[in-house]
Amino acid sequence: MTSQALSQTPKYPVTHIWHADWSMSGKGRWVAKAKRSQTGWQIYAIEPVGMLHQFRQSLGDHAQDHSIWLGLDMPIGFLDRWYDGANVKDFKTLLSLLETPEWQNFFAVCQQPDEIHHHRPFYPNSSGAKGSVKRSHLTKALGVSSFDALHRRCECPTHTRNAACPSFWTLGANQVGKGMLHGLKHLVLPGYADGFHIWPFSGDLETCTKSPGVTLIETYPGEIYGWLDGTSELTKSNQDSRQEYLHKLRDDARAKGIEIVAAVWDDIKDGFGPDHGKDDAFDALIGVMGLIEIAEGRRPEHLPKTPDILEREGWIVGLDPADIKPRKP
Repeated sequence: MTSQALSQTPKYPVTHIWHADWSMSGKGRWVAKAKRSQTGWQIYAIEPVGMLHQFRQSLGDHAQDHSIWLGLDMPIGFLDRWYDGANVKDFKTLLSLLETPEWQNFFAVCQQPDEIHHHRPFYPNSSGAKGSVKRSHLTKALGVSSFDALHRRCECPTHTRNAACPSFWTLGANQVGKGMLHGLKHLVLPGYADGFHIWPFSGDLETCTKSPGVTLIETYPGEIYGWLDGTSELTKSNQDSRQEYLHKLRDDARAKGIEIVAAVWDDIKDGFGPDHGKDDAFDALIGVMGLIEIAEGRRPEHLPKTPDILEREGWIVGLDPADIKPRKP
């Protein structure tokens, strides 16, 4: 084991790290699971999320005696100026409002432009007839000057990646809004009611990990790729490319005290084929690797300590604010 391996005193006393690639479709929801061992970390499962109630229950069972992080590849938080238009104080207040009948339309994605308003901000539900769906419908209804103005700060382009898709726009291959709504309704809301922490709204990672419990953490595998070695030649959508990269990743993991158990390796060594989740499960693995980097202090949390981030927008864990390109005037 090299000097990169686990330190004797870990950065955070988290003992279990899970990461889920989230989707509207159950087939697209995969979770990778790791636990701290005597010699480092052990990635012991990569599997479908399965039944959501059972998934939350399993998290809760682990959290009775352990601190567990669940990374989620989905936005957790909303555009700062949206809260003002919706007359909502912050994210925690929104969670309480979403439990009321008056806010149930929030989860219904709009199809017609005249349906869009601050209490129902997701659009469109489908592409419709050619030319009938426009980004300007959304920006006008929400009172922003441009499509780029819909980005939370952490979704803006960096020096190494393009901008993420704003969550309110739900059209296109890279849209995340529908998966976000599903995760919010079926995981974040009931989890928060059960006492789960939601980073950073419940505090920074040190605060959230002081005692046993579950902490939900927003991640972005597209960001984590840049933390790991050898991703420059990776084509994530190609199984052969995933296979080649996985063998490099496994060697790098071993050097850091991270073991992929034999049963898991036997399933994924071909590059995550159709029976093993393809790039959804691959992203779940990348997410776990990234969170281990943070847990061991090799990657900073990089959380901006400003009220708009801590109370409203949230953040992508590990994203360095200095990497974000300045907004255009």
